[in-house]
Amino acid sequence: MIKGGIATGYEVREQILVNNRPQEPLQPQGFVIHSTATPGATAQNEFNYFNSEYRAASAHYFVDWSEIIRAIPENEVAWHAGHTGNHRFLSVEMSEPQGYDTDKFHEVWKRTLWLVADACVRYGWTQKNVFSHRDISLNYGESNHTDPIDYFKTYGYTWEDLLMALEGEIDGLQKNNGGGDDQVDNLILVGRGADERAAGYLADYLQAPILYLDRLSKGYLDAAKKIYVVGGSSKPVERAILISGGDRYATCQKVLDFIRTGKV
Repeated sequence: MIKGGIATGYEVREQILVNNRPQEPLQPQGFVIHSTATPGATAQNEFNYFNSEYRAASAHYFVDWSEIIRAIPENEVAWHAGHTGNHRFLSVEMSEPQGYDTDKFHEVWKRTLWLVADACVRYGWTQKNVFSHRDISLNYGESNHTDPIDYFKTYGYTWEDLLMALEGEIDGLQKNNGGGDDQVDNLILVGRGADERAAGYLADYLQAPILYLDRLSKGYLDAAKKIYVVGGSSKPVERAILISGGDRYATCQKVLDFIRTGKV
């Protein structure tokens, strides 16, 4: 097992392709994000497919809901987006769950965000160096693929959502890598709907940013000294402080009590 370039994050398992590895040198200028369009196939399934025989296609990384596989070294070309894209960019294939599985989708989403953000930090890139396969098709006209746009749409996400989350992930990794001086003091997390007003009260009091739980990335969590979850019954990390009542009114009262007393 190896880690990415930052000291925290997910493990990356290196398993290098024998077939469909061009072994041409690459000086990457950014990252292209793909989706597999093979529902239910894991990262290992994808690796096995591309390793089994000549496919005229490959990728640097395969990501599913439980692991990340590096299949081609970052200093080598992979065949993933037409000649120009292949010779300019790193690539990742996001696995697609069988059926409609939001839990697995979010695990793939989080791992992909971390993987791409880690590369951005290591190479000095921003989210402007990150492209969908659709972007590459439109920019260079060497492919007609539009992934992962439809995959995201199935789960209520857009490409712009990913870029926004990626910006936060990059920021969080940079702050984590540089030490604690630039960390956010407080971060407020809330689900969409009934408890947003209570979260707003707490954010105003603490002068803290609010993030929706369904748009959360690991970079934000790592960058926050204290994390508060308003409403609900679960926490994304054990160190978070949960402020919640039986309904939105009770949650609001709990927040007001915390503001007044400093106690949960």
